[in-house]
Amino acid sequence: MSKLPEKDAARTSVLSKAWLETWYTFPILSFSTSKFMGMSPLQPMEDSEKMRKMLGFCDYVKRSILRFCDQNLAIKEFKLKVNISEIRHISRDVDFWLKLACECGVEVIDYSLDVLVGQDQYHVLPLCVIEAKSITKLVLKGYIKIDPTFMNHSIKFFSRLRVLSLWSVLLGDRDAINNLISFCPLIEFITLKTCYVLSSGDGTKEIMKSLSISGLQKLKSVNTFGIKDVSIDAPSLETLCYYPIYFVGPFKIDFDRCKNLKELCMLYVTTSTFLTEQFPKFPFLESLKLNFCKMPERIDITSVRLKVLKLSHCSNLKEVNIDAPNLLSFGYIGNGASLPTMSFLRNSSQLEFDIRLQVDYVDLCNLREFVQNIKPNNVLTSLSLSTGAASNGDTLDPVAFEVSSPLPRIKHLAINYVPNIKYLFSSIVNILLSSCCPATISFSKYSSGKEFIELFYETLMRRKEDECFCTSDNTRCWWHGLKDVKVTRSSMKKMDENVDFKTILESLSTFAPQESIIFRLDF
Repeated sequence: MSKLPEKDAARTSVLSKAWLETWYTFPILSFSTSKFMGMSPLQPMEDSEKMRKMLGFCDYVKRSILRFCDQNLAIKEFKLKVNISEIRHISRDVDFWLKLACECGVEVIDYSLDVLVGQDQYHVLPLCVIEAKSITKLVLKGYIKIDPTFMNHSIKFFSRLRVLSLWSVLLGDRDAINNLISFCPLIEFITLKTCYVLSSGDGTKEIMKSLSISGLQKLKSVNTFGIKDVSIDAPSLETLCYYPIYFVGPFKIDFDRCKNLKELCMLYVTTSTFLTEQFPKFPFLESLKLNFCKMPERIDITSVRLKVLKLSHCSNLKEVNIDAPNLLSFGYIGNGASLPTMSFLRNSSQLEFDIRLQVDYVDLCNLREFVQNIKPNNVLTSLSLSTGAASNGDTLDPVAFEVSSPLPRIKHLAINYVPNIKYLFSSIVNILLSSCCPATISFSKYSSGKEFIELFYETLMRRKEDECFCTSDNTRCWWHGLKDVKVTRSSMKKMDENVDFKTILESLSTFAPQESIIFRLDF
């Protein structure tokens, strides 16, 4: 039952008496005011009907927990999601529910308080949660306050805690989180996202800016969001995600002593010295993901252990050189006219190299050069492309390209979007088809429209020598090897030979958002 969605798990209670008894004693309790009452968080609770539903919800939660207490049964997980607009009516009830769950030896508490814009009402976490010796995982989200007056008194009871996740939680003072973590010797996973602290002066809240972790022998993962200064001394740490998104800088991240680090993710960080000075300090690093980071113009990455590398919207980057013979996945996401050259000194035959680009039409001419500057030219797996109108409003005249050298073959070309400028359609088709040789080409429901997709298909189907991309008789482009184009819908399990292109194209408006039309090129 724990593997089923909550609604399906509840439905099993009608199958038989045995299933009903199993449901009544199912140790994972999950309650949500919005699901129970059929309300969104934005709907105020004013009329008698909504109050009646709220009373019904409170009675349902109380009876469910008391059933476990009366039968002396343990509760493994207690999940509660409450709308902020309702907490003032049921805060005492929530405290009582948490107390009952702790008395039943609850191991996991996942308490979420939905936040409304402009709302500044906090629910103080009751003392019983901090004192519960059975808790191994604590997840708190929303306008929940951990009061230092009882946290300092009861902190010793968190001896079994292994997972701590705090989202937008208010802590009593700047040292609260460091004190809390230091008394959790078995903790393995820590997540802190946009948490707040009360300033010592006037008591106003501010974003938590610093975190210092040391002495935790079992710590495996730390995920921070919005914290400026982070210092970690944990030899057992394997995963670190550092996102100081709310700060202009400077930042301070010190994790040099985490020698066994395997996965590192960073966002909005200047990495000019990291890749040259710190990266070599982590010989076991297998996954490196850099998002919106300020890079040097040239980066050289050498590692025999690296398996995953992701570069997303990294500025200044002009040249990437990778010597990672065991790299299995490399992803690049970028936009604009300036695209870096990429070279692989050594690469695995299993490497999946995927690129996602967002470029204006006037910069689309650079696509072929970018693809051909990837060395060796057989590593690129898929190219996902969105083309917009020129940001300054200008457009180039339609152009056509000829191919003077063999084009890189790739598994898949995804056309996510092209501007709805019909006189440019032919030019865009020519540029795309003269930039790479894909095995499949896909068009999403929102990528372009029927007219562009139809033109693309007709261009592929013509395959006349006087319309190919050869520059001379001595150079034969992939156009001549194309035998046929098969069209299918991504939701179709098997290729249906009886469904033609026109039929699939006419059904485009009925596609689900994730569906696409797929051209399979037969060489």
